[in-house]
Amino acid sequence: MNTVLECPDCGRRTFYEKRRCLDCGADDLRSREAGVGTLRAVTAVHVTPDGVSEPNRLGLASFDGDASIIAQLEDGLEPGDRVTLEPSVSWEDVESPRLVQANQSRS
Repeated sequence: MNTVLECPDCGRRTFYEKRRCLDCGADDLRSREAGVGTLRAVTAVHVTPDGVSEPNRLGLASFDGDASIIAQLEDGLEPGDRVTLEPSVSWEDVESPRLVQANQSRS
């Protein structure tokens, strides 16, 4: 998931599947590249399900158009860093996004 859904009417962007724009109600959301965002906050989860490493570092990042996402973090990232998303296979072979340093992206 390195794309966002963008409303063609008002420009709002979101990461998660929606049928309508949350701002204007338009129903013609289009897929766009997420681009580069800014890491806003980090945390670590110390009690995780079987198969998920501990601590599980997560970050909140914001991207253009008010799109924000919480995702697993590449080691060494701190708030204020520029980030991009790359796909990552995580718990139970489910693909989920991972935040990586913008100039390190492999996607």
